[in-house]
Amino acid sequence: MQSKRRYVFAIGATLGAVSMMILSLSTGWVVTSGLAKTSATNMSQSAVIDSLVPICIHQFKAHDSAANSLLALKKMETWEREGYVSDKGWATMPGSTSPARGVARECASQLIAMG
Repeated sequence: MQSKRRYVFAIGATLGAVSMMILSLSTGWVVTSGLAKTSATNMSQSAVIDSLVPICIHQFKAHDSAANSLLALKKMETWEREGYVSDKGWATMPGSTSPARGVARECASQLIAMG
């Protein structure tokens, strides 16, 4: 009788531990190091883009033919806009020789939304 109780207790403890692990991982109570690293990378890239887009918009507005450029941008397909903003140099930050990664797409999106 004593060994049967120990057996039932061991099975219950094992099932409880497995259930708790599944529940905590699936509900987000516990975060793996890989998920934390991916999340931190995405958040930092997003923060950099968010801080550089206003510079891109300012460079666009400082351009002589901003109104005409906005009309041209609106006529383009969504997939063409990023290249257009990059080619015009608006997504190239001062002191840099190439467009900042991801800035042109977000800049074009915000320019379309503004105008």
